Amino acid sequence: MKNYWLLGFLLSGHFLAAQDVSVDKKLGAEGAAQVELEMGLYRHDSLQRLVTSVGNKLVSRLTKNPFEFKFFLVDSPEPNAFALPGGYIYVTRGILPLIQTEDELAGIMAHEIIHVAQRHSVKQMKKGIVPSLLKVPGNLINKVTGTHLGNILNAPIELSSKAFISKYSRGHESEADRFGVQLAASAGYQPAALADALNRLAREIEVLTGEAERRSYLSDHPYTPSRESAIRSSAPHYKPVNPSPITKSNQQFLKHFAGLCFGLNPQQGIFSDSLFVQPDLGFSWIIPSGWATLNKPTTVAAYSEKGDGLVALQLTDGKKKAHELGAEAKEKASQAKGNTLLAARDTVINSFPAYLLRMKAADEKNVAIMEIIWLDYQSEVFQLAGVSTVPLASTLHQSLVSFRNCTATEKSSVQIYELHLAQSHPGETIKSLSERTGNRLKPELTSIINNIRGDSALSENQLIKVIKARPYKQ
Repeated sequence: MKNYWLLGFLLSGHFLAAQDVSVDKKLGAEGAAQVELEMGLYRHDSLQRLVTSVGNKLVSRLTKNPFEFKFFLVDSPEPNAFALPGGYIYVTRGILPLIQTEDELAGIMAHEIIHVAQRHSVKQMKKGIVPSLLKVPGNLINKVTGTHLGNILNAPIELSSKAFISKYSRGHESEADRFGVQLAASAGYQPAALADALNRLAREIEVLTGEAERRSYLSDHPYTPSRESAIRSSAPHYKPVNPSPITKSNQQFLKHFAGLCFGLNPQQGIFSDSLFVQPDLGFSWIIPSGWATLNKPTTVAAYSEKGDGLVALQLTDGKKKAHELGAEAKEKASQAKGNTLLAARDTVINSFPAYLLRMKAADEKNVAIMEIIWLDYQSEVFQLAGVSTVPLASTLHQSLVSFRNCTATEKSSVQIYELHLAQSHPGETIKSLSERTGNRLKPELTSIINNIRGDSALSENQLIKVIKARPYKQ
């Protein structure tokens, strides 16, 4: 069996001596604040305790670790886990249903811990990788310099970039797999478990997209089957050291997942085609038909396929009313060069006091219309902002003024989907159990999240993860 001296050397801090790790801590703290604002953290006490306990157990195997590791659940339905410099480890609720054992959870988290310990994010940032951004033609929103209007419209653009998540190279991903396997084994976990989780993730994505992953030399991410093969080849060389799992049985492990929100979380509001409903705050908003949408804790937005139109809805963070905010913006907009003020007035939108500001900006090639509405709603002030080319100006306006109280029907139609555990009956299959329990997930996906192949007979009293729907209530 191989020993772990190499892992201990690499993670001992010796290779970090050349550079001050304060840069990692600073970047991590800034990124963590951005993750919380733009993705949102998810509260599930049982799972949070489990993730933190497993994470701390893994970190305890690092020697001379210069970072204070922290572990978070992210309110995202996308199956993912990621790390920020300085010790911030994130697991999305979207990947959790796929995980079958504590060993798999440990394998995923060990991979991310290695990214931090090896400072992969900082190394990659030095290469100057810049995420692609949605741009209005001519980037006319930058014309509004010297005011806060540009920031208002740039916010949803920044949300789509996910700039706070580093894009690792193939080498970094392979290194995180290689040393993550060793770290997991040194903490008492089965080293091949990460490969099992990766396989299941690839199967889910194939079912959801209808396409199997393809090998590409242009991809910056290692081909999943190759990763699995490398992990399984190296795993026999590393024997788990003093196995002592946090959970004493797999049934106990699975019970931590009960009540996990599956899919979209109604707390952030729900899109139904062009209608956005926020059941907790009690309002609805209509975005232009066919536009792509973003739904983040701080911003709800939509943009056209060509990138020539964008609308965004946000809460203001001040205590001023709509009229005050609008009047201040009018003063600043009047002084901005290269812009023509088209309208600035108090108004009423669906019975709510509001202030409307509309202006035109132009460069050598393009003309854009920018419109912002501040609206007093309950004890808050909402800010609806948009920018578009001239042909879309009417579409933009109709969307912004569609903000209203949601109807009782709209509010009652919002459902939340949650993970539950069902015990199988003698002779049942995934299909028959799903019919009996009201499982809302397709049998194929139910088989994947339970690691069951085909429609084979289930063991009696086997715990099966199913997804149930209920009316959403605040």
